[in-house]
Order: sequence, then structure tokens, then C-alpha cells
Amino acid sequence: MNKEETLQKIKAAEGQVREAKAAALEEKERILRDARKEGFELREALRGRAEKRQEEILKVSEASIAREKEALLAKGRREADALRAEAHANVERAVDRLIERFKGALNA
Repeated sequence: MNKEETLQKIKAAEGQVREAKAAALEEKERILRDARKEGFELREALRGRAEKRQEEILKVSEASIAREKEALLAKGRREADALRAEAHANVERAVDRLIERFKGALNA
């Protein structure tokens, strides 16, 4: 083998190495793109599941809050009714006392 053939073989081998490096670089970039895409899709899927779960939790919480609110309002209404009845009874007693005093003052 002469020098020229050896140089051509070396150049051919170097060309193959360059091609292999370029192919490896392209493969690396493709793998990175695919990984980014899969990561994005996974993130979006998880975000969607999280938002759906958040809505479910909010619905349950809102229903619980509505029940508690209604229970508190009902209790407040009962207490207000009791106070109203007590006040009405007090007014009646006060009117009766006032009438008795008035009658007493008239008779005196």
C-alpha cells in the first residue's frame, strides 16, 4: 500500500467518523426533543388531573360550607324566634304592669 492509498483510507475513515458524529448529534437532538415533548405532555396531563381534582375538592367543600351555613342560619333563626317570643312576653308583662300602675294611680 502506498502513501496515497493510506491517506485516502484515513480521509475516508475521518469522513465516516464525522458522519457518525453528525448522526449521533442528530440522534441526541431528536431524543432531547422527544423528551421535552413527553415532559410537556406529561406536565399538561398532570395539570389537567390536578385542576379536575381541585374542582372536585371545591365542590365538596362548597357543599359542606353550604350545609354548615344553613345549620348556623337555622340555629340563629331558632334563637331569634325564642328571643322574639321572650321579648313579646316581656312587653305583655310590662303593659300589664303599666296598666296596673295606671289603675292604682287613678284609684289613689
